[in-house]
Amino acid sequence: MFNFKKNNVNTLFYKAFFAVIFSALIYGGNVVAGRLIADSIPPITLSALRAILALVILLPIAWPALKNAPKPNKKELLFLFLISILGVSLPYTALILGLAEASGTNASVIFATLPAATNALLFLIYKIKPSKFQVWGIITSFIGLLIVFTHGDLLHLLSFKLGKGEAFLFINVLSVSIFNIAGQNIMKKFSPIVTSIYTIGFAVLTLSPVGLWQSNSVAWHLSWSGWLIVIYMGCLAAGIAYFLNLYGIQKLGSGRATIIGYMQHVFSITLSVLILKEVLTIYHFWGFLLVISGVILSLISSPVESPKHVTPKNSKLTV
Repeated sequence: MFNFKKNNVNTLFYKAFFAVIFSALIYGGNVVAGRLIADSIPPITLSALRAILALVILLPIAWPALKNAPKPNKKELLFLFLISILGVSLPYTALILGLAEASGTNASVIFATLPAATNALLFLIYKIKPSKFQVWGIITSFIGLLIVFTHGDLLHLLSFKLGKGEAFLFINVLSVSIFNIAGQNIMKKFSPIVTSIYTIGFAVLTLSPVGLWQSNSVAWHLSWSGWLIVIYMGCLAAGIAYFLNLYGIQKLGSGRATIIGYMQHVFSITLSVLILKEVLTIYHFWGFLLVISGVILSLISSPVESPKHVTPKNSKLTV
């Protein structure tokens, strides 16, 4: 006799897994896209345009769900505004400020700490211990990324210096980690698509004034291909990928979803080789193998990590 409940759980797991993988692929392309136009448009203007385009692409898709969704009360609106700052506005700004001063290797190492930071916060705030497979998954993937980022020579880490740029990048990682957990919390009431609309909408309100001011203060010009890249970074990366990542967090849990998100770095380096004609070497192969092994390890145990542990049953959402 068929176990329909088990089949449904497995289907849910695979849908969420591929949602996070696809979002990681888009985010990986976003890194390459950002490199191509980094010097052609003011950074905050780009961030504001990304948020606006994300809202434009998601709002028609979300409209039926938005009309039928419960209306957030004042506390929930404030909570959505706060996680919008943590998940969109602050990471965009901290990323721009950090990359202006930090080296690419230092930035990559810091970004690779995201799954560990998220699982550490889950433990500190909610006393949720990652499984032994998740711990080994974090360690294995992190070592793999270190091999790639240091070009196979881990002694390069001895030159790591914590400066102002690195401090901004740590702020980026910390804000995204808190957002991943808080977003899982708010999605106990609102679906991922509805949460996306509220948080991106608030990001438009916070980023647009500064972006407009910067666009009028700095001389800049984009070619038609540059505008296509902006559309990609807005509609796909800030819009579709953002929603898919929230969906994965809701279904898999923030701890597991962020470990799967390690694949973003694999995709970004692979796309850099294909598009930017960067060289792929043997240390890339071993690094990728370790990252993928770490992701597989993190998926071992129960099929789906239920997010219900984040907030006790029947408790009210607090800000």
